[in-house]
Amino acid sequence: MKAAADFQTVVEMTRSIPCAPAILPKLLKLTEGTSSDLGELEMLISLDTGLATNVLRTANSAYFANAQRCESIADAILRLGSKTLYRIAASTLTGRWLVNPVRGYGWEPGDLCKHSLCVAICAETFATSMHLADASTAYTAGLIHDLGKFALAYANFSVLDDIASRVPDEFSTWREAEKAILGYDSMEVTKALLENWGFPSTFVSVGYFYPSPSQAPDEDRMLVTVIHAAKHLATQLGYGVGVDGFYSNPDEQALREAGFREDEMDAAIPDILTAIQRFIRPDGSVHFT
Repeated sequence: MKAAADFQTVVEMTRSIPCAPAILPKLLKLTEGTSSDLGELEMLISLDTGLATNVLRTANSAYFANAQRCESIADAILRLGSKTLYRIAASTLTGRWLVNPVRGYGWEPGDLCKHSLCVAICAETFATSMHLADASTAYTAGLIHDLGKFALAYANFSVLDDIASRVPDEFSTWREAEKAILGYDSMEVTKALLENWGFPSTFVSVGYFYPSPSQAPDEDRMLVTVIHAAKHLATQLGYGVGVDGFYSNPDEQALREAGFREDEMDAAIPDILTAIQRFIRPDGSVHFT
């Protein structure tokens, strides 16, 4: 069996994965509120050729286009608006990072991308309908909440198979198994990655505390709970769920304190499925525009 990579090695290995979503905190800050700095947005988007192409293609798609074509990033930004622009950027950058083929957690290539997208859509829906958090912030938090699992799958391979074989008999949660076998867990890796990429502390709290939001800092607990609820609903819906998804427990106290009710969550499912089906085709492939 391949020896487990130590914590720092996992973090360093994943620095080499292309297009880490390090510009998302800057984009989120620029697109917040009612006005955005067009020049800064244009410059930031233009740093990534693939992202710039995606923005222009979407602005000129049948859904957004009018008689005049957008020929510049600045024109595309004005046409799309900050909310749509940010969604495209967040999905493009994290999606490109998450679709790398990896082994572990019972995933097929692209499964983590599909599951993270599902969590993001659930989180955005809850944040909006229940007025619990900013919708774009919740969407981003859903996309990045499990990056540490991708990093471990990228670095450890057969060790994750060992965890999967031992969880049913020896541990009640996947996190306990990771900690016992590796000496650290995927949430610690997520925390380190997000700190290295300059994400705000709220996102770091999401990555570390989402399995147990009652333990999150007071100022971050609501967003962490939104992701916790979104994660459980996304797992029930089954998009891209690995075997790790079936070894977690809901934090009933945090959900109750945040105002989540099972009937309200169930009532949101039709709208969530409609949104998901805009991005995940019947063949399972993911598209973001």
